[in-house]
Amino acid sequence: MVKLKKLYKKQPLIVIICILAFISCFAILSAAPMISKKVGNPDTIWLKQLVFYLISSVIIYIIYKVGNDQIFDKIWWIYYFLLFLLFILAVEHFIYTRIWPGHHLIPIVKTAGGATSWFMLPFFQLQPSEFMKIVMVIVLAKVTQEYNDYYLVRTFETEVRYILKCVGIVMAPAILVYLENDAGVVLIMLVGLFFVLFSSGLRKQWFVFGFSCIAAIIVIGGYLFLYQPQIFSSIMTGHKLDRFYGWFDPEGTVLNQGFQLFYSQLSYGTAGWLGHGFQSVIMQFPEPQTDFIFAVIVTCFGFVGGIATILAVVALDVTILKIGLETSHDRDKYMIMGFIGMLLFQQVWNIGMILGLLPITGITLPFISYGGSSLLSYMICIAMLIDINSQNNILKDKSL
Repeated sequence: MVKLKKLYKKQPLIVIICILAFISCFAILSAAPMISKKVGNPDTIWLKQLVFYLISSVIIYIIYKVGNDQIFDKIWWIYYFLLFLLFILAVEHFIYTRIWPGHHLIPIVKTAGGATSWFMLPFFQLQPSEFMKIVMVIVLAKVTQEYNDYYLVRTFETEVRYILKCVGIVMAPAILVYLENDAGVVLIMLVGLFFVLFSSGLRKQWFVFGFSCIAAIIVIGGYLFLYQPQIFSSIMTGHKLDRFYGWFDPEGTVLNQGFQLFYSQLSYGTAGWLGHGFQSVIMQFPEPQTDFIFAVIVTCFGFVGGIATILAVVALDVTILKIGLETSHDRDKYMIMGFIGMLLFQQVWNIGMILGLLPITGITLPFISYGGSSLLSYMICIAMLIDINSQNNILKDKSL
């Protein structure tokens, strides 16, 4: 117990990640009776998640030894490599849906849930977009530092050039991911961009303008949905339109688009304080191990299980913010702002969509939902944060 307290004091992220790993594996095991056999053996999927966590611990050790500076030095090469992989997937999705329906030119490319986002490697499904969103934030942090170091006096023209450069860095992969039909990751990328820009020191007028544009889009979208449904359905088509109607009226579309949300709400809505018990199946709903893992937690372990999970997630966020506030390097602050922005967005959106407050977009709950690429990509963030925290501890010790 004493050693655990010392570890938490020096590296709290390690302790919190271990707690999240336990919650994740136990929740995935609880979801086993509902998991489709197409994913694999439902009873052993939690073991795969545990393996991903163990692999992540190796990644953390390697990055900690290499140091963040080496990653920043090579980050552009990594960015362009992932951009190339995203281009291949976008082309493959076009071929799969338009040119040669149901077939891929590259056999290892996988299409699932309407999106072409994976390379099928031995024992692992690589999703480049998950890694790109992390690499993108690191690139933005580097560009922001270079901009602030070079332009000691900012003008409207210099800020425009900086914003356009950052938008270009994000839009190139975002467009390719959108062409893969994965709108959820695109939203995460845009949120990461916003948080980095917000921390960069830009004048407030830019954000007033940005929020005004977002508000206008929401108002126009609401108007079209209510009064011009034909125009709305021509803009938001296919899988995205189905998900929107499934969110807006889950009970009325229960036999089609609203099936997942409505049945999950019936499951956790009757769970009470302590839930229905381990591996309980009240109603069957798709993707219990990924998008709807929080619904499984609340169904099996009730309000107490849900609150415990949220507290662990909040502890992670607070710790990351604390590390960001303590670091003296601006580059690290920009990077941490991007990381925490994406994490908060995914956490709020995932839990919000399960509660029926937000549309279902395939956004998972970081560190809890099953998925190798998502977990490994965010573990890169954790590794870099541990390195930053170590530097913070060294500075603290010197000041004593």
